[in-house]
Amino acid sequence: MTKFVVAQSIANRAGLLLASLLAFVLLLAPAATPVRSTATVDLALVLALDVSGSVNGYEYRLQRDGLAAAFRDPEVLAAIQLGQRKRIAVVAVQWAGVGKQLISVPWKIVGDLESALAFSDELKSMPRNFINGETHISGIIEFATKTALQAPAMAARYVIDISGDGMDNVGYAPDFARNRAIKLGVTINGLAILNETPRLLEYYHHRVIGGPNAFVMKANRYEDYAEAIRKKLIREISQHLLT
Repeated sequence: MTKFVVAQSIANRAGLLLASLLAFVLLLAPAATPVRSTATVDLALVLALDVSGSVNGYEYRLQRDGLAAAFRDPEVLAAIQLGQRKRIAVVAVQWAGVGKQLISVPWKIVGDLESALAFSDELKSMPRNFINGETHISGIIEFATKTALQAPAMAARYVIDISGDGMDNVGYAPDFARNRAIKLGVTINGLAILNETPRLLEYYHHRVIGGPNAFVMKANRYEDYAEAIRKKLIREISQHLLT
């Protein structure tokens, strides 16, 4: 065998090895980062409601009813219709302790009054899924991230909206889950309900929220939740004007 043939054979084997290694790397690489160029909705939004042991029945109803009322608000609908695609995908989940995260109202596409009212009606009749449990923020971030990336339509933005009244008290710190969500292209916003934990706003700011244009708002008590979530949704949805 000539030196040329040997060299060519080695080069061919090296090329095959490189191609195999490249294919293996591509196989392992995460494919969850969204492709914005083919988006069909302006936003895929996961609404996460705290139903841990610190939340009583009255407080749960204030969250549920406040969220339902927000999707009947003309300003919320106007924010949706100002988007390039004029519609969003939205889902409601409930969360508490370890293993206690559940989709309560499945994904819906909301883009007009009829679809907004239909989603509001489903929220209004949504039963409570858990009645006790720890406050597992890292758990809901992980669950909501997977849920966001399984939205029924490609979105320009993927956002988790977490409402809660306490700090994470089980599992690992939520900022680890937050950082993984950010790497996957998901933004986390928060609504801190301060009635039991006055420093919760600061905690959400440093340990929970993250991603492009992430923010946290507050409700001093559960009775303030309806107005807070209405304003939060308007801000959250209107950020499509920046993309």
